[in-house]
Amino acid sequence: MRPTTSHSILSTPRGRRCRQLTMALAALAALSTVASTAQARTNHRYTSVIQTAPLSTASGYPAPGGTAVVAGTWTTNLYGKGAVVDRVRITGNPTPVTFTFRGAEVCFTPLGTLKDTFTGTATVQPDGSQKVVSNGRFTGGTGAYRGATGTFKYTGSTAPGSSVLNGRSAGTISY
Repeated sequence: MRPTTSHSILSTPRGRRCRQLTMALAALAALSTVASTAQARTNHRYTSVIQTAPLSTASGYPAPGGTAVVAGTWTTNLYGKGAVVDRVRITGNPTPVTFTFRGAEVCFTPLGTLKDTFTGTATVQPDGSQKVVSNGRFTGGTGAYRGATGTFKYTGSTAPGSSVLNGRSAGTISY
């Protein structure tokens, strides 16, 4: 039996090089698509309503150096109902009615957690209520929010004689 001969361009040395180049370009395109999908981050603007109360305090809280663990509810326009746990340290007392603080926080949602750090001030008002303002930075997350980054601003207040802090936050989270 006689061997078959192909007259296809792919059977020539030039054709084989074209085929190899085409396959290499296809592989490169597939890799770049996977890489860009894996690295694509989207900014998400959010607003939230937060209600927290202290679970424990230590080291003379609210004196400078004092600490508190605070927990409560965190409801957002993007993630729905969740929870929040803060660890707060009082860093100063620049006036008799103003306290400065810093802390770290974990926000729990159905699809994962968000982690952040923050600094702020609490000012005691003449009626005994408090005004609280802080600025924070998202530093990571788990689940759907792995590697989250972003910033936020929080404002809140307590009623006179109450330790329950009611407030709102808004910011941008990228993940």
